[in-house]
Amino acid sequence: MDFKRPLLLGGLALTLLLAACGESQSEDSSASNEDTEETTESSLSYSGLSGDYTFNNFTVVEVPSVDEEGNDTTVPAVLVEFDFENTSDSAATPSEAFSLDLAVRQVSDAGDAPTDNLTADLEDGSDYDEGKKAADELVEAGESATAVVVYGPLDPETETHLQARENPMEEVEPLDETLDLDFSNVESESSTEEDSEE
Repeated sequence: MDFKRPLLLGGLALTLLLAACGESQSEDSSASNEDTEETTESSLSYSGLSGDYTFNNFTVVEVPSVDEEGNDTTVPAVLVEFDFENTSDSAATPSEAFSLDLAVRQVSDAGDAPTDNLTADLEDGSDYDEGKKAADELVEAGESATAVVVYGPLDPETETHLQARENPMEEVEPLDETLDLDFSNVESESSTEEDSEE
């Protein structure tokens, strides 16, 4: 009788230990599943009338501009890097297709403010030269390309959205994505330039 009690307690302890280890492993696997889901959710794609878009990157860049007094300056803009698959029946450039299907707008309580296509103003010699060139090259129906487009100027204090254009002739997939943009690099460059001018 003295042997049954320690044996029973030992068996119970072993069972609890194994159950705890099993829970730990299932928690680890569910955590890794959550990581996978977050990665999947972070990639943004859209199917428009001109093609399918998978967005790889939204980056704040500076593009040359001229201020109201005629002085050369720079303005912040968003560079959109995307994979484009032409699903239409005719050849189109990624830049043209993007502008027909999508818009980059700044949204505030006062309403939506459109932005301009500044892709041509993006200075040569950057990491995006290849994507800039691809934006203006024809993509045949059924073919794909990776391109960049640039839209601005942007106000860092106003939310920037990627939105689907409404088409009164055909129903389109809705899209209104708030872009999480980091202006710190552009703002620090601007303040450095202002300091050097003084």
